[in-house]
Order: sequence, then C-alpha cells, then structure tokens
Amino acid sequence: MNMKTKHIFLFLAALPILLTSCEKVVDIDETESQLVLNGVPTADKRAFVYFANTRFFLDGSNDHPVNGAQLTLTVNGVPYTPDSVAHSKYFFAPILQAGDSLSIDITTPRGPVHAETYVPLMPDVDNFNIRTYKSPTFNFVQASFNLNDHAGVDEIYRVNVTVRDSGLHYNAWTDAYDTIDTVRNTYFIVRDQAITADNVCPYLPLGGYLYSTLMFLDRNIDGQNHSTQINILQLTDTNEVHPYLHQYMVDVQSVTPARFNYIISSSQQNNMTSFFTEAGEVRGNVSGALGVFAGQASLRFTYDTVTTTPADTVVHRRRH
Repeated sequence: MNMKTKHIFLFLAALPILLTSCEKVVDIDETESQLVLNGVPTADKRAFVYFANTRFFLDGSNDHPVNGAQLTLTVNGVPYTPDSVAHSKYFFAPILQAGDSLSIDITTPRGPVHAETYVPLMPDVDNFNIRTYKSPTFNFVQASFNLNDHAGVDEIYRVNVTVRDSGLHYNAWTDAYDTIDTVRNTYFIVRDQAITADNVCPYLPLGGYLYSTLMFLDRNIDGQNHSTQINILQLTDTNEVHPYLHQYMVDVQSVTPARFNYIISSSQQNNMTSFFTEAGEVRGNVSGALGVFAGQASLRFTYDTVTTTPADTVVHRRRH
C-alpha cells in the first residue's frame, strides 16, 4: 500500500467517526498573519496592486491593510507612488502598455517586499468569428480565430470563456418569476493538438476535450498564423422567458511565465483530488510576502444570443 492509498484508506476509515462527532468543539489555532501582494499589470489598463495582511478564515472583514506600508511602482525606470487607495487596493497613474517593464518595492514595519514583471505583447488575433452552430444532437456557440504568433518570442497563451445570463426565469419550486443576472466561467471544447498536446499544455481535459480554461506554450506554432476553434455547449432551459440574454465572452490572453506558474499551481491545489493528496506549493514571485506580481495582455470578444422561448409557454405551464 503506497502512502497516498494509505492516506485515503485512513480518511475513509475515520469518516464514520467524523460524522458522528459533529458536536465536538474544534480547537482552532489562529496564527500570525502574513503579508500578501497580488498584482496583474495588464496592457491598456491602469496599474494597481492589492497589498494586505492575510486574514483568519473566521474573520468576516474583507479589508486587512498593512499599517505604515509605503509603495513605489517603477514603470520603465520611472517611479510612481499611489494616487488613491481603496480596501487595500493601491492605484497608480500609468496606463500600462505591452512591453512595459515593472518593479514594485514596499517598505513595511515587518521588512521590505519586492517583485518584478513585464507586460507581454498583445495577442495578435484576426478573423475572429463567433456564431451559433446547430448539430443534429446539440446546439453550440462556435468561435474560430487565427492566432498570429510572434516568431522567436517565447509566448504563453490563455483562453477563457465567461457567460452572462440575464433575464426573467420561472422558478418551478416557488411558482414565481426570478430576475437573473449572473456571470460564470464555463467549459468549452477544443480539439487542436498543436495547442493541447502534452508538450505545451499542462491541463488534463475533462472527458478528453472539455476545458474550463486553456493555457499553452507557443512551441508548436512559433511564428505561424495558426487557425483554431472552440465550441461552447448551449443547453436549453424552457423556464427562460423571452427575451433572455446569454452573453458569451471569449478572452484570449498572453501571460508571463510567473502568471502561468501561479495559475497552474493554484489550480492543482483546488482540483477535486487535492483533498486526498499532500498540499503542494503555490508558486509566486514575490520576495518578502506571499502572492504574485505578473503581467498579462488580454483581448475580449463578446457574442450575444437571446432565448426565443415565448413567454406564453412558461405562463401556460404555471396554469397547470
């Protein structure tokens, strides 16, 4: 029996005891908080960072500022101090550009904090086309585009899909209508070995082709005009009342190696199997604090579809 199997066996053996001992008081050790710096300098966006103390998990407050902290952000050799602060977010004047070089230095009563990064080149995307596609079995939102990779530049790309659902929805449990306006990440299908092969993509897809996010190196497409396609499954909900908005947002990003490592290591800590394995290390690039300071450049493409289910269909169901 290997160590991982032994841990799972011990957990399963102890499960009945845990379930029958719910009334026992848990002794919680509240340890000293640590400094945290998080920043994602983004092309064409104003520069800001989040700098605070970690919080105890039972503490309901969302703001734990570091008293006496002095921040300096240096962009291409020019230093800037914050021009405003809101809930431990420090905002700086510059609007960042692709290729900018950045460093941040923070003096605190507990010691110095330092990190460096850059803003990568903007993804070169053309011929972006997104449409509703109906197969004999399912309906999809299908997005296709060309990715013009910069020759000789080590680039890392990330593709993510967000859906906004907004409108009137019939709730069968309460026999009433709810107004919905939610935003969520969604899975999408990619069948493209050039960007999903093991040598460039660290993600193991669900079912062999479903991704919640996709990051890949450009090794297999360096300097190429690469055409790719993603498909987003459209499920039908007849409780949606016309007009009901489904807005699909496709983000194509370039990210730095530090951001790549941070996202990958964080996802490994949060996947379904991490409960049964020993805790790993979330990889940051900040000295003197936890966190990550890593740049990105992002393009967003938006596509709106509207449910055409007539309102009378739902109203008629309520009458029965």
